[in-house]
Amino acid sequence: MRKNIVGNNVRTVRERLGITQEDLALKSGLTQGYINFLENGKRGYSEKSLEKIANALGIQISGLFEEKIKEEPTVVAEQPPLYGKRRRTYDTIISLLEQLPTPVIDHYRVLLKAEVEMRNKGSEGR
Repeated sequence: MRKNIVGNNVRTVRERLGITQEDLALKSGLTQGYINFLENGKRGYSEKSLEKIANALGIQISGLFEEKIKEEPTVVAEQPPLYGKRRRTYDTIISLLEQLPTPVIDHYRVLLKAEVEMRNKGSEGR
């Protein structure tokens, strides 16, 4: 049976950071399906995709190929806390949205507007 060193290391580091496959996908600009297939050894990888994943995880690409990943990965840049002040979360969301195609951004705008309207209607009935 073939070892899935890279996929296992992606999963290990991702779980240590306390992020989901979807979080990693958003941070890396890849899809959650791709992350899932990579972690489960059902999909190959390119240098570009590993670069995106390593950057999103805050580790060196070489760390993804280690036979047994160290207890703590080599950190490239300090990761902001997953839950922080609202402004930091807002800035993160905006930076992620800016990387998306215009039709996707428009879709999120419609969803956010609908959510605000629903919240406003809910507070009026109280």
